[in-house]
Amino acid sequence: MRLKLASSLLSVAVLTTLAAPLQAASEPKNLQVLDKNISKDDLKRMMEGFAAQLGVKCTFCHVGEQYEKDDRKQKSDARRMIRLVFDMKAKKADYFKATVKENAIQCAMCHRGKAQPEAFIP
Repeated sequence: MRLKLASSLLSVAVLTTLAAPLQAASEPKNLQVLDKNISKDDLKRMMEGFAAQLGVKCTFCHVGEQYEKDDRKQKSDARRMIRLVFDMKAKKADYFKATVKENAIQCAMCHRGKAQPEAFIP
């Protein structure tokens, strides 16, 4: 009986110890451009959208699953591009003719599924 109880308590302790870092890691950290109050689900959807629009995986910008790290140049580039998209949406008339809809202003507009957008020559 004591052995079963000790085993159960040990299992609970191990699971609690393992779950704590997973829960902590899932909280957004080091957000510099995006709203710091963004929900985890919205942030995940947004990141998946970026990856799809550029045809890349998360590790293109992030160091493995250490999302808060700023070790990759692509992450700082992404922040600049996000700021650009926000600015373009805010000042649409300064960038585009009235025919461009705000929801069309996104990464895919220039990247078209490629990590490095091709030069646009009118």
